[in-house]
Amino acid sequence: MKKLGIIGGMGPMATADLYRRVIELTPADSDQEHIETWIGSVPQIPDRTAYLLGTSSENPLPKMVEVGKSLRDQGAEILAIPCITAHAFHSELEEGIGIPVIHPIRELAELCRICDVRKLGVMATDGAKKAGIYDEVLSDYGVACIWPDEKGQKDVMSMIYNDVKAGGMIGVGTFGRVAKDLFDRGSEAIVLGCTELSQAKYALKLDARYFDIIDVLAEACVRECLEEE
Repeated sequence: MKKLGIIGGMGPMATADLYRRVIELTPADSDQEHIETWIGSVPQIPDRTAYLLGTSSENPLPKMVEVGKSLRDQGAEILAIPCITAHAFHSELEEGIGIPVIHPIRELAELCRICDVRKLGVMATDGAKKAGIYDEVLSDYGVACIWPDEKGQKDVMSMIYNDVKAGGMIGVGTFGRVAKDLFDRGSEAIVLGCTELSQAKYALKLDARYFDIIDVLAEACVRECLEEE
């Protein structure tokens, strides 16, 4: 069984959600059968979206690498990051830390292939959109990304930053409007593509047309850590 490290704090609730899902998905009959997990929750890591958009000069990469190395030194053999925008730095993270980092969007692409989804609505940060991490990875699998229009994207950012990161709840009406527009424009499924949006899955009791990126990442963590067995 491989030891898991979680570079967390981006944000804290997403980190807690990921760890909870890893526990729930692990086929364990006792405490001792669960995955040894080291969590470095560092909320002080600079904002990834702000840096990618050029509204902040604080590069989050050095701090993420620092946390990753600390987890590696504590015994982690594989890493997960419950912040999708952080994967704009994926190759630099793996190179700087020296152990594998699970790529949730590649895992999502495999899920789309299994579910025969060719047009995927994406709710994610402006940073993830600008970095092209969804479009580039999913296009390799023949999946087209459908993003919200300008107003819808502002609503998504507001749900992430003004609702969840501020300690509140996602607005039902706002979420519903954005989702309806994505489906109306041809989306066959929608990914809750920022880990902060995972809250919507439970709060709004979403159906199977919605893919939660936290679930996708957690399933990959369990698979990779238990692979030897």
